[in-house]
Formats: sequence, structure tokens, C-alpha cells
Amino acid sequence: MLFHSRTSRPVSILFIRAIALGPLLSAAAATAQAPAAGSNWDHLKALPAQTRLHVSADKGGHTCSLVSVDDEKLVCGRYSFQRADVKSVKLTRYGASYGVGTAVGAGAGAGVGLALVSGDSFFHNDKGKASAIGLLLGGAVGALVTGPADLFKGPTVYRRQ
Repeated sequence: MLFHSRTSRPVSILFIRAIALGPLLSAAAATAQAPAAGSNWDHLKALPAQTRLHVSADKGGHTCSLVSVDDEKLVCGRYSFQRADVKSVKLTRYGASYGVGTAVGAGAGAGVGLALVSGDSFFHNDKGKASAIGLLLGGAVGALVTGPADLFKGPTVYRRQ
């Protein structure tokens, strides 16, 4: 069985807690490094090159890496945006999106794995095995669903007034 010798807690619960705390700590670190939100174009100028951004503009938006910023335009990847056309610019947080998706998926997968345990199932009443497999599969699915979508976009660096 999957039990920890000192605490007698299932190891799967310890994994769930570790997975759940990871995104919170990484999100806190990313917030500490981000410039203050606001409408000041100078916040964009202060960002280092290759910073990943979500740019929203009048004629569409893109996710790209910062190349340069001057008083009149923002060059991001292969895209160039005139300052007057830019609605907002946000930092990306793909790591937090992957982490939260992994944690939620792992928790849901572990719960589904436990719910599927019965005497004649593949798991043969082994709740530890069922929850571990559910945790791994659910975590993978959660990461694949939320990570690429960047559901937890970072702070707004620039917003047009």
C-alpha cells in the first residue's frame, strides 16, 4: 500500500499537497518581479528584451517576445504595434497555468480513481494504486488543458486610458 511510515497518510495526499503549493509559490515569485500595473508606457520600456507578453490591440492581439519599445511603437516578435493602437499589455504566466491545471487535474483524477475502486476492477480494492494512477492521469490532462491557454495571465504592464 502507498502509506508513509511516519504519518500514516497516503502518499498520494502528500503529492496532491505538493502539486497544489507549487503554482502558488511560483505565482507569488512572478508577481514580485513584475512592474507595477498602470497606464504608463514607461513600464514597457523597463521590461527586458525577450519578455513574453500578451498584447491586445485595436486590430487584434498576439502573444510574443518583446524586442523593443520606443515612444511611438512596440515591437514584439515579428509584430509591430503603434502606441495608439495598443489597448493593453500583460505578462504571461504559463508556468502558473500549467501548475494550477496540474493540481486541479491531479486532485480530480485521484478522486475519480478512488471512486472507481471495486472488488472486480483492475485495482482490486487497492485505493492507493487507484488514486496514484488517477492523480498522474488527471494531472497530465489538467496541465495539457490549462497550460497552453495561459488561463492565469500575469499583471497588466500597460493599459490605454
